[in-house]
Amino acid sequence: MNMQISKSPIGLDGIAAAETVLSHVDGERGELIIAGERVGDLVRKTGFEGVTARLWSGGTGQQISEAEVRAALGAARERAFNRLPELLGITRGLSIVDGFRAAIAGFARGKRIIT
Repeated sequence: MNMQISKSPIGLDGIAAAETVLSHVDGERGELIIAGERVGDLVRKTGFEGVTARLWSGGTGQQISEAEVRAALGAARERAFNRLPELLGITRGLSIVDGFRAAIAGFARGKRIIT
């Protein structure tokens, strides 16, 4: 069998699925740019909270620091942990999938992490 591989548009190749100023994919170079930096460079110098702060600041124009993101996520984790007994009680007797859905729906009543 002789197969010829050629680069031709298939599916949604070349069609933008979404537009954003926060990231860019350079398919030819195989690079992902996030918040103006190549993802490889970005992860070498910052963690999840740092990237989140950059994306939040770039997307909203509201500057937030890595420390503020870390504090907000920590507070949100504490609130979620404190609600576990309530959430586990309402899931008793449900299948795993239905229990998960009910628990997630219960979290929806919470406050926004970053305002």
